[in-house]
Amino acid sequence: MDARDREEFWNAVESGDDPLLSTMHSLVERWGMPALIMCLGSISNVLSEDAESAELTPGQRGLIIGCCAQVSHLSDLMHAEMEFITAAEK
Repeated sequence: MDARDREEFWNAVESGDDPLLSTMHSLVERWGMPALIMCLGSISNVLSEDAESAELTPGQRGLIIGCCAQVSHLSDLMHAEMEFITAAEK
């Protein structure tokens, strides 16, 4: 990321031009990235089950289930890392 990209990022966060980016940034500042990833993992488990029976096109279903699988995998990795850190600190 170069200086211009970085400036554009902060402008979008601070101005609210990208409400989702601003919200996610606030959540990361408050809770931390690991907590957000683990929470999204919990959401993705439920969402992927719901996507199986929802009225979606095959492409939509595949996109949602694939995205949920990736988020769930990242969440599992984060849980494992947190458990490792906790065990190492004892």
